Amino acid sequence: MRLIRLLALPLALMATPALAQPFADGPDAKKDAGPRPERRTWTVKSGDYAFTLEFNPGIPNPNQVVEIQVLAGSIPKTPHPRFGNRIPLEGARITVEAINPAGESIGRFLAHPFALQAGRYGLHVTPTQDGIYELFIQARTAEGEKVEARMKMPVNVWPLPKELEGGGDDVGNSGRRRPVIKK
Repeated sequence: MRLIRLLALPLALMATPALAQPFADGPDAKKDAGPRPERRTWTVKSGDYAFTLEFNPGIPNPNQVVEIQVLAGSIPKTPHPRFGNRIPLEGARITVEAINPAGESIGRFLAHPFALQAGRYGLHVTPTQDGIYELFIQARTAEGEKVEARMKMPVNVWPLPKELEGGGDDVGNSGRRRPVIKK
């Protein structure tokens, strides 16, 4: 009788249907996520300022150089006649500190202004491990005002977690107003 019970247990376990993944965002949840984006843009707002970062490649691998372009601007109370809802931040000093998934700073980088492109700055970062990095942006405007913002940069994380999908904060248009052309 005891032998029959011991043999019945493995048979009962084999007859149990396979259980689904315990997490909605498990490894099999988004098989149709598609290829990684070549470029990825994320916007974060801090008070009356907004920073849009464009990452190239969009989702880098470890030990791969990432080009980060920063479009920095102030958000006026009423639309500016030339720039609309975002006035380029010229003459600012922008630094970006990258913090790895373990919480350690891997470096602090000075973003350099692009010639003839108001409010656009650039830098390069080389992450060394998989995971979600945090970018701590510190800017000092030409008038001396201090602005800080934080955002996340996924490294070899695809598909993206739900909180990193999309483009971040919506702060309106980021370029010049285009004239209305009537035909």
